[in-house]
Amino acid sequence: MSHHLIVFYSLIDFHKIATHCQTALIDECLPFWLKYACDGLGGGYFDYLTTDGQSVDALKTVARQAEQVWAFAYLYTNIDAQPDWIDHALHGADFLAEHAHTPQMGCYTYLDRVGNPAVRPTSLQLTIHDPLTSARVAAAYAQIHQATGDDQWAMLAKQTFQAILRHYHESREALLSTPVDHLQPLQHLSQPVALLRALVDARPLFAATDWKETTEPLLNEILNEFLDKRHDIVREYVGAGGSFSNTPEGRRVATGLSMEAACLLIDVGTLLGNRKLTLQATNWCLRTCEWAWPARPEGRTDDRQGLAKWVDWKDQPLVFEGDTHRLAADHLLALAALTNGYWHTRHPEAPRWIKRLYDYSFQHFPDSKPGSSWHLAIDSQQQPATSFKATAETGCYGLVRGLATTWQHLDQCALLQPTGVRGVGV
Repeated sequence: MSHHLIVFYSLIDFHKIATHCQTALIDECLPFWLKYACDGLGGGYFDYLTTDGQSVDALKTVARQAEQVWAFAYLYTNIDAQPDWIDHALHGADFLAEHAHTPQMGCYTYLDRVGNPAVRPTSLQLTIHDPLTSARVAAAYAQIHQATGDDQWAMLAKQTFQAILRHYHESREALLSTPVDHLQPLQHLSQPVALLRALVDARPLFAATDWKETTEPLLNEILNEFLDKRHDIVREYVGAGGSFSNTPEGRRVATGLSMEAACLLIDVGTLLGNRKLTLQATNWCLRTCEWAWPARPEGRTDDRQGLAKWVDWKDQPLVFEGDTHRLAADHLLALAALTNGYWHTRHPEAPRWIKRLYDYSFQHFPDSKPGSSWHLAIDSQQQPATSFKATAETGCYGLVRGLATTWQHLDQCALLQPTGVRGVGV
């Protein structure tokens, strides 16, 4: 047995952590969403839910609606075929199919409670071709198709993909042709990541050659524009063609999004048989952990720990509201990425971070109140940062994806662990 595996087994018990993730998901998080999230009057789900499950009447963010559909359809297909889970997913999917689309299969970004297209109070016009929103909707349809086998969802997924990919590539071509002396908007990592993730979800709907051909431009965009190869870090915002913007946004690394991107590229590398990409993405996870987890001075035990929400990769002060918060979704997506990376690469540095993230997450984010899900975030005093369990920015996606996939990866890792060799103190 190699030295790093011996060290690994002394640090962590795969099976025990997997069981804790299973319990947190099934017993602590899902009952809250099943009980309170559905809007029986207007359709779809409430964006805002308080700690005690009270809903706040507000616009419905289509991406959050789609993420909840995806989450419960994924659980039904990959965890257990619970009727309540697929009913919950279909409740949202029907709302999206009826209200979320333009006649050309674009997706509105916001709807009012009963499904009419809406604009944010700060905007004067409808947003239609938002890549993140359309990608989430297409992925939700693809997951519903896997869960039900109903071809109408496959057709909707393909139509949504075709509309947004055409618009996305046209927009990129227009941006790249803009004269360099003109003001150019920054591009956000979430867009190609969401589109590529949706394509992974919808892979069964494509012929192998078509799928590879469709994914290559998005993969190249992430690797050649958003990846800073010198520092081996994935940037959140870039200018046209990947140019660097020396602004607070341009210097920012978003921890949770970086982890989601890395986990995605581990999956893509595995699907393509590209072990180099899989190992590279695992290294990004580890590098992001090192950057985002504050170093503790020697002899000090009271300094702030956990993954920072953002990091300035030029070490400049952050200027964003909530920059001291620690987000549950960031930690769970990091756990999912690292366990995924370890399963595929056996990277010797992964176990230490898996244990650290697990210890921190399960100490700080569970709510002691039965059936009330996890806290979305904690503040600098280690207290809940908000009285909401769901908002227009954060729903159940990170919790479900993080806990479910970590559970699945660690169950696989447990098969590697010899009987009688279990972690101590985990």
